[in-house]
Amino acid sequence: MKNLFKVTLLFVLSYSFLAALPVSAADGLVPCAGPDCDMCKFLQLISNITLFIVKNITAPLAGLLFLISGIMMVSAGGSEARLKKGKDILKNTAIGVLIVLASWIIVNTLITTLGASVTGFVPGNWWTVRCQ
Repeated sequence: MKNLFKVTLLFVLSYSFLAALPVSAADGLVPCAGPDCDMCKFLQLISNITLFIVKNITAPLAGLLFLISGIMMVSAGGSEARLKKGKDILKNTAIGVLIVLASWIIVNTLITTLGASVTGFVPGNWWTVRCQ
């Protein structure tokens, strides 16, 4: 059990570092540089960060935890404690994913609502922010 935890922790830490490598201003996470930054670009930055967290961190991590919980339940072999731990991991991962998705909706709704009064804000899809 401790080895499984160590492998999972190692995977999460290595993925965190590898996921941060392709992030740069050229990739579009940071929408501006220097004096051309304004309030609309700031709202776009917040939207880009939340989208990055949801797509590039939460989804793979949740998939890994769903896989680990499934393996634990299948390989329980009659051990009630191991089966219960697998079910707990599954339940907690599902709750965590729902919390992340709900927070994503709330943040992007606030950005869209507040952005209506910002000059240069272009309304589009609710999950993206564009500036003129």
